Amino acid sequence: MADETTDVLIAGGGLVGLAQALFLAHQGIRPLVVERHSRVSEHPRAQVANPRTMEIMRALGLEREIHDRETPHAQYGRVLRIESLAGAQLGEFEGLFRDDIDEVSTTGSTLIGQDRLEPILLEHARRLGAEVRFATELADHEQDGDGVTATLRDLRTGMERTVRARYLVGADGSRASVRHRLGIGVQGPGVFGRQMSIIFRADLEPYVGERTFFLCFVNNPTVNGVLGRVGDGGSHRWILAPSLAPGDSHTDYTTEQCAALVRAAVGVPNLDVEVESSTSWEIAASVADRFRSGRVLLAGDCAHVMPPTGGFGGNMGIHDAHNLAWKLALVLRGQAGPELLDSYEAERRPVAEFTVEQGVIRYLQRNGLDQDAAARHRPESTVLFGHVYRSPAVLTEEGQDDLAPVEDPTLPSGRPGTRAPHLVLARGGRDVALHDLLHGGFWLLAGPEGVAWQLAADTVCGTGGIALSFHLMSASAPGGTAERFIKSYGVGPSGAALIRPDGFIAWRTATLPDRPAHVLGHVLARILARAHR
Repeated sequence: MADETTDVLIAGGGLVGLAQALFLAHQGIRPLVVERHSRVSEHPRAQVANPRTMEIMRALGLEREIHDRETPHAQYGRVLRIESLAGAQLGEFEGLFRDDIDEVSTTGSTLIGQDRLEPILLEHARRLGAEVRFATELADHEQDGDGVTATLRDLRTGMERTVRARYLVGADGSRASVRHRLGIGVQGPGVFGRQMSIIFRADLEPYVGERTFFLCFVNNPTVNGVLGRVGDGGSHRWILAPSLAPGDSHTDYTTEQCAALVRAAVGVPNLDVEVESSTSWEIAASVADRFRSGRVLLAGDCAHVMPPTGGFGGNMGIHDAHNLAWKLALVLRGQAGPELLDSYEAERRPVAEFTVEQGVIRYLQRNGLDQDAAARHRPESTVLFGHVYRSPAVLTEEGQDDLAPVEDPTLPSGRPGTRAPHLVLARGGRDVALHDLLHGGFWLLAGPEGVAWQLAADTVCGTGGIALSFHLMSASAPGGTAERFIKSYGVGPSGAALIRPDGFIAWRTATLPDRPAHVLGHVLARILARAHR
């Protein structure tokens, strides 16, 4: 007998594990998260919550709070190229955090470090019922047809206890002990190098002067890395992230050697520096061979690793968690068959392969290693919003099997498997962005002549217990919303589109069928891998 039970055990309480806990808790599932570190990250590492991440957080009501906690001087968004802070300024990187998402989403990037975002996720996950235990590691696990039995070790006391979970999510980072224990390999270019992160205190204002910037890329004979503020106000708290040679680690550097790197980056040999802490990680690119093994599912760096250039890594992990949460919740509640979880790998692994490739292209370009890579560089809007899912949770149309893995979201097709194009809907006397409404259940959108879909949606809700909301496009709505819906979703005036909880189109029909309730019920049964009565 296990010491305790839980529906979902999450190994790893970093950015992705906490996001997974938040999304599950929002769906009414109370997961248990174990994290071997004693607290959330004190190092920024991931520096940006991209527009797709912010779109998800906005639907949960967290957009304003995240903006309020953004990194100091984030509002400037400028990234300088310098020899040192007190030395020559070599130029400026253009467009690093500029979003080309007009008419695609209502949100943009927020420059917020992982050290500032994780506490927000932790607070709200706990408030909704998730349990998070720090200084606790997943020492071992075994699975069978009914669940996973895991051994947890308290790193402060050494005591062990067992927990029985119906599912285990591996979100334990690039070290990926869960993945290694399963024997799942990876494919990809591998390791490019290592990067160290040094948190320090020093009064750098005399060398900043009147300049306004978010980050500085430092390049001199001693240091090649990134310098930026960490602390608010006059705290004089900064971070330096220098590149290391493959095989090197922060443990190879004494406190004084770290201080010497800071002085070289600032360009002041006698600078008074207080080093608080340091860490390091690999700059690598790989994708796991599988994202699922029975009742164990992999997310974030456990499933895919990419260079930091582009800021895709942590955001991709959050999107993994978002894709997985509603599926796990429906399966755990008995509203979907367990086969629905097969769609997680089918959908997210191709996205990971594409995004890792785009991260590598940007890394090679930034470091002058492959200028020809520019020809394979895809726009940010396509990388973030252009994914085309193919899985049993999408009712693919005839002729869609040969679609590319992405499409241009500024020219949406409305085909099943693509993210639902942005719309502003009139709801309750106010205008609301469609993706602001996608925070838990399905939505059925119908053209202005599709009023019969309302009864169909009500009937399906009543018989299947699935959360399904309905919106009828009004022909008289200002702004041409009905016309935009018909055009961007590829349906007729009486047609409809079914939107999944993660904002992707599961199915559409150009016209109203003879038995809309029967058709809609059959569609949902197929998507949710359950028998249709």
